[in-house]
Amino acid sequence: MTKPKYKYPSLIEAVFELRFPPQNNWGMSSFIKFANLAGKEGYSNIVDAAEAFQFNFSIGKGNEPPQVKPVTRRIQTWNKEKTQLWQASPELFAANRRKPYQGWAKFRPHILKGFDLYSKTAQHKKAVTLGMHYVNRIEVDLSKNKPSDFIVFLPPEVAFADDIVNFGCQTEQEFKDAGRITIIAGNDISSEKGLAVVLNIIYTVKSPSLESNKLKETIEKAHSRIIGAFEKSITDLQRERMEAI
Repeated sequence: MTKPKYKYPSLIEAVFELRFPPQNNWGMSSFIKFANLAGKEGYSNIVDAAEAFQFNFSIGKGNEPPQVKPVTRRIQTWNKEKTQLWQASPELFAANRRKPYQGWAKFRPHILKGFDLYSKTAQHKKAVTLGMHYVNRIEVDLSKNKPSDFIVFLPPEVAFADDIVNFGCQTEQEFKDAGRITIIAGNDISSEKGLAVVLNIIYTVKSPSLESNKLKETIEKAHSRIIGAFEKSITDLQRERMEAI
């Protein structure tokens, strides 16, 4: 099936990450080595993210608010345009792309190149989880429309609520190969006009192989399943707004 492409995608950030068991031989020299490797690739804007936090959602436990937890100290290396970055720590590699999203053909090599550099710094034999997040922001003018005009949940027969209560709501789908799709939708409280719905589509799989070809296959599957979930989560009216090309 041909994957749709849009002139005005709702995606505001795409994130790929691999999480690893704790590693004791990662020190300041490892941060410096990764920064030097990234700098040679044009990612020379270095941020020491010692005070970073992450949101952990209680998957499968209803509309509980996310838990905010500090993350392991990490280094962030940005490109000059401040649209792409790599993140590295003893327990994490991540590749981010912020809007404007330029498609999978450019995000995929960003992931693979960054992990190649990370592998020259960290000697991990296995990963705990692989995750991919596609965060979409969908504007709703409440004087003309309601959220369900643009968004439906997965599975398709479960309609997206017109009114978002508490923090938001979520749904899940688990595949036979143990991969899992989670869709989280909530009101963007930073929106000044109308309503903005943040639609975060997450694919996770436990203990992915780090062997090159198998990892590439898993990454492709993650992207394909996220795109499939996104297409099931939006209406034709939302597709019209994004303008298919």
